Amino acid sequence: PPQVPQEVTMRQARLALHAADKLTAVNAAINALPDPPKTAALIEWEYSNAVRRDSQFVALLGPALGLDAAGLDALFVSASKLVA
Repeated sequence: PPQVPQEVTMRQARLALHAADKLTAVNAAINALPDPPKTAALIEWEYSNAVRRDSQFVALLGPALGLDAAGLDALFVSASKLVA
């Protein structure tokens, strides 16, 4: 199986989410969170240059997007294949 990258650029992550038809669901998933995690997730989504597989942001949003651990791993693998 392919190696799951620990980090991808936010551009790669957004393109991979778009390809998986999940990009538009991200804002709804963030807005559904209670505060303070909601505010932290918004900051991560809007201002981060990269996203880590082991981040709290990914742990919170994965299930809200219908992605289990294997689905998140596959998304990170797909993202890593895109030009950074």
